[in-house]
Amino acid sequence: MGQAICQTLSEVSLNANASSVFRTPTWFYFVVAFAIAWIMWLFPVLATHGVLALSPTTQLICLFAGSFGPFIGAFLAVYRDGGWAAVKEFAGRCLRYRIGPIYLLAALLLMPVLAGIVMWWLASHGGPSFAVLVPLARFPLLYAELLLIGGSVNEEFGWAYAIDRLQQGRGLLPAAVMLGVIWGCWHIPLFFIVGLTQSFMPFWAFVLFTVALRVLIVWGYENNRKSILVALLFHTGSNFSFNLYNLIDRTPQRDERGFIGYCLITLLVATIVAVTTRCYRRPSMLPARE
Repeated sequence: MGQAICQTLSEVSLNANASSVFRTPTWFYFVVAFAIAWIMWLFPVLATHGVLALSPTTQLICLFAGSFGPFIGAFLAVYRDGGWAAVKEFAGRCLRYRIGPIYLLAALLLMPVLAGIVMWWLASHGGPSFAVLVPLARFPLLYAELLLIGGSVNEEFGWAYAIDRLQQGRGLLPAAVMLGVIWGCWHIPLFFIVGLTQSFMPFWAFVLFTVALRVLIVWGYENNRKSILVALLFHTGSNFSFNLYNLIDRTPQRDERGFIGYCLITLLVATIVAVTTRCYRRPSMLPARE
């Protein structure tokens, strides 16, 4: 009982300290994150529709630069909140490697396993034969590429800052769901870039997926001392799955069962986590701030 009381007091103290450092309006972060991404992504949108002449290399550079919108927005906001000391503390969260075994396994393996289950089911229901598209020997290099330049680092520092802000004055689950919707909408320009992965996805299913995945990421993040490393691993595991299996049908038939199945099974697991875990059941102890 004494240990539980001490833990609760520690959480209250941590939350109080967290809420006191925010001096930047929440909207500032989101404006920066969206503006950088959408402005940079507008160029390949126009190029792939024949409005603007850009080389494939230039389009790729624009896509890559835009993906750092959340990263840049977060560090600008953190600096405004508390200067270089706050920046150092925030950046250091990606080095919080003491992660509970369950969370570590989930971050590394959950999304590829769920994708494998879906593709196995699809193969037995008229879909393509079950196949792993990446040789085992290339797993480490591919994972490292996706972690460092494939979207994880580009985005997850930003979404970590966002969830810290959004849970002020509301429960963690509503904040995670809200951020999942925002995260999905942040990708909107990518759906208009011809040939890009998102252009083959139904948007409604993609938003379901980003909500479900964000619930899982926040579960790991909050239960491991706000470790951004957990978020990085979850995000990388998700992207790894899209490379590991043929979840997205790019043929003219556009069989969407693989991706929709992946979304639904992820949503099912996220719902179980949301209903059964303590972090999503306890009320918010953070006051609302602008």
